[in-house]
Amino acid sequence: MNRREFIRRMVVASTLTVTGIAAVVELLARTGAPEQVYQLPTVQTQSTSQSSGQTGSSTQTQQVSMSPGYVLIGPSSSLSGRKSAYFTHPTHGSSMLVNDNGTWKAFSAICTHAPCTVQYGGGSAISCPCHGATFSPSDGSVLGGPAPAPLAEYGVQIVGGSLFVSTARIN
Repeated sequence: MNRREFIRRMVVASTLTVTGIAAVVELLARTGAPEQVYQLPTVQTQSTSQSSGQTGSSTQTQQVSMSPGYVLIGPSSSLSGRKSAYFTHPTHGSSMLVNDNGTWKAFSAICTHAPCTVQYGGGSAISCPCHGATFSPSDGSVLGGPAPAPLAEYGVQIVGGSLFVSTARIN
């Protein structure tokens, strides 16, 4: 093997090594979950009433009234003191609630650039840890980075201590 062939092989081996390391880092970034993920607890949405033949023995679960076009996500009390919370939207999948100056907003939790889970720590932007895209916590619009589109936003209603999110996008 001459010097030229040795250098060519070293360049190819180095390129493959760097590409492999970059692929591993990218996979770890995509599969890594945000720190301190808070998942909203589920709430029973059906009213049930059972009565046995014995006197005074009955069980009843509180019925929650849902607004048309909205689904129950959980009790609003579970958000107390939080800046954000993750939940699974029944039709749109991984989603998040963000407290934007005292108003709760709901967005898709998946970055529009690559399938990474976005994070919000209470600052001025929702951020993607994979490639640095940033989104506005007020409307999900792109503030910077490689994201091509805003985060999907859903309507939020808090009624009688229960939190509801719209089934359709509002942006």
